Amino acid sequence: MKVPVAQRSKVSQFHHGNDAYRFNSEIKADFSTNTWYLGPHPQLIEYLKDELGCVANYPELQGETLTAQLADCHHVAEDQILVCNGTVEAIFFIAQSFQNGASRIITPTFSEYEHACQIYNHQISYCGANFMAEGMNTREGLFWLCNPNNPTGQIFSRELLLDLLKNNPQTIFIIDEAYAEFCIDDISMVPFVGKYKNLLILKSMTKNHCLPGLRLGYLLGHQALVKKIAMHRPPWAVNSLALKAGSFCLKNPVINTDERIQYLALSRELMMQLSELNGLEVFPSSTGYFLIKTPMLAADLKYLLIEEFGLLVRDASNFRSLSDYHIRIASLTRDKNRSIVNAFKAIFE
Repeated sequence: MKVPVAQRSKVSQFHHGNDAYRFNSEIKADFSTNTWYLGPHPQLIEYLKDELGCVANYPELQGETLTAQLADCHHVAEDQILVCNGTVEAIFFIAQSFQNGASRIITPTFSEYEHACQIYNHQISYCGANFMAEGMNTREGLFWLCNPNNPTGQIFSRELLLDLLKNNPQTIFIIDEAYAEFCIDDISMVPFVGKYKNLLILKSMTKNHCLPGLRLGYLLGHQALVKKIAMHRPPWAVNSLALKAGSFCLKNPVINTDERIQYLALSRELMMQLSELNGLEVFPSSTGYFLIKTPMLAADLKYLLIEEFGLLVRDASNFRSLSDYHIRIASLTRDKNRSIVNAFKAIFE
């Protein structure tokens, strides 16, 4: 199949997925977004319609009701939680709280760790995931890692992370658990909140409950750390509808064990089907999204998939340490997965 010449600007350093708004073509299936693949709770939209009147008033100053609900859910104290306008906001608050400090970042990973640290003048160093090992020593400052990692889907065991926390009290470990509910392994460090003064955890309701348009997340950690970071949060940081949605979602989760197993089975099936195609290198993942290295430039392949098939993938070339040929795909339903397999067959076979 002939590849059209893509007319577009160069992908920026901190560009993200789910950018269908940049294109005029209809998107039939979005494989670029790694939120819960079945969408939000089917009753959530109707619930929010009934609550629209709340926008006539200011939201709670610091999201106190949702904070209390989250504390009860995670069995922690309320002063160990900070509700934010998405976990990205929490990332920037953390970087601001330790501005002019030092940060180490595992790569490839979510680019906003680097972005926030650049803005607040951190001395940044980078290392690959193979750097991680029990008994290792880390420098004073911040250590950022995503678990499971985005975009690789790799996980770090709870045993390894506990070893790092115990042996490196001089380092504050920021563990982003945005996708922890998307894998089978019990890797969450939430049971250790408050036991380690150098532990911060990021949690995303955007991912688990498919609320990317509302922006809702929170961080957990030792009271002293949370208090320091909270000093940078403005009043009314989280809007009323997002707070309402958060309360609803805590009472009505969309992910249970059976659905998680089904989701991962679909992902494994898709990885296997794509790995059988000529020229595609599919990288193993412990969750529902994974990397692929293709024979075609990622930017050109993304454009072709949109224009010819109405399919959106994540151009992963702007992840530090990845090549111009890497894309990331998040598994969807079996019918939608079949559509991208067929598209790849048409392009590469």
